[in-house]
Amino acid sequence: MATVASKAQCGTCGKEKSTSRCDGCSQPFCYNHLVDHRQELNKQLDEVEVSRDLFRQTLTDQSAKSETQALVKQIDEWEQDSIDKIRQTASEARQSLLKHTTKYLTEIEIKLNILTKQLRESRAENDFVEADLQQWKTQLTQMNHELDKFSTIMIQQYLTPLINTIRVNVSVSSDLPHLGIDAKWRRHGITVAGGNGQGSRNNQLSNPYSCYIDEDETMYIADYSNHSIVEWKRGATNGQIVAGGNGSGNQNNQLNGPISVIVDEVNDCLIISDCGNQRVIRWPR
Repeated sequence: MATVASKAQCGTCGKEKSTSRCDGCSQPFCYNHLVDHRQELNKQLDEVEVSRDLFRQTLTDQSAKSETQALVKQIDEWEQDSIDKIRQTASEARQSLLKHTTKYLTEIEIKLNILTKQLRESRAENDFVEADLQQWKTQLTQMNHELDKFSTIMIQQYLTPLINTIRVNVSVSSDLPHLGIDAKWRRHGITVAGGNGQGSRNNQLSNPYSCYIDEDETMYIADYSNHSIVEWKRGATNGQIVAGGNGSGNQNNQLNGPISVIVDEVNDCLIISDCGNQRVIRWPR
């Protein structure tokens, strides 16, 4: 730790003695006070270790906190509720299909049995003419058409989701770095979206009004004059229209001069301030 030097003034007592210089603080200490200095350093190390132990206990307590367990329980309950809803809906769909199928086929079966009985009786009595034959053919044709209609049964999926999607929304505090008194901002900026003249191509913007940056550092830009919301990923040279882009208008697939946008992570949609239409619109992603 220390190197022997010529007589110098001790950093503790101030007397000129044979000293050793501390490699850490570069102060010279006489032999008596060098021991005291080392003891003081050991005391400070003890304090650091005590602080470390206290932080370890805090970290352990945080890991065992009931808040996390409660959130996991919410996820488990959502999972079970979603499974129950899906199973119930699937069961109801099966019952409806079987009920309709049985009823439909039974009605055709009854008609066929009546026709079969007429054919047998007519043959046994040898009592039928051309009109009867034509009638029976027509009935068979009608039953064939009804059976063909049965094959057109389809399963329809509604646009409204059966279950709500969940997402863990983690709010991470982002502390600004400490800026010294001599810190200076860079004199030149970097274009991160657009910059290829005004236009509507996928590498252009037209009067971008505002933007929202999500946790993936993807920008959602309110492209005012293009009446659209553009998704622009970090480092990309092109954007992608995710809302609007069908000209100015007030239809559900149109925007009119949007001025702001935010991302609703919970419901996985965009919330857009559609200025020209005097409305705020929710737009699924």
